[in-house]
Amino acid sequence: MGISERKEREREQRRGDIIDAAERIIFKRGLENSTMDDIAEEAELSKGTLYLYYKSKEDIQFAIFRRGAEILLKFMEKNIESKSTGYEKLLELAATTVQFSRTHSNYFQFFMMFETSQLDKLNIERSSAEKYLLEETPLAIVDRCVELGIKDGSLRNDIPSAIFSATLWTQLLGLLIIMNNKSDIYQIFNISQTDILQTHLTLVSEGAVKV
Repeated sequence: MGISERKEREREQRRGDIIDAAERIIFKRGLENSTMDDIAEEAELSKGTLYLYYKSKEDIQFAIFRRGAEILLKFMEKNIESKSTGYEKLLELAATTVQFSRTHSNYFQFFMMFETSQLDKLNIERSSAEKYLLEETPLAIVDRCVELGIKDGSLRNDIPSAIFSATLWTQLLGLLIIMNNKSDIYQIFNISQTDILQTHLTLVSEGAVKV
């Protein structure tokens, strides 16, 4: 291994160590109660050194978000393998996302934060944002399943796949946002979140399936 390759590997290791430290601080104290000073101290670095790797708190937040998104993507890819049609894969993607929101709630909060933000207005590295949008977003998997469903005849074919995919993904994220923020209201009316999710998928399915 050359010197440049070794230095790059060490740099990536340091970046990972910083995010490990940031997670320990932020997941424990909450985002609003965590500072760059706190993260630097936890990572055993000077604040100046920390800024060599991450230029802002938002940059660190985005790195945590991408780590969570990577976990979700791996779950998605694994869970849809056994499904045949595009329609079946879409249902599995929805179920996987819901499960992820429950089992990885800390990551999910960051996931929702950035999925619903305008990335060009955030103080993060442009290259990181573009790489995520072009290569790593779950929407790309949704779109792939929609295209398969249109091709195999399990989904309607009168809507462009890009619009179809974006609409389904937006609906699911919107539902999860409301469910997370309004859980107490559902309890007042004795409404199960599981029933809401299942009903949502049923309603979406009736409009998505080719007849």
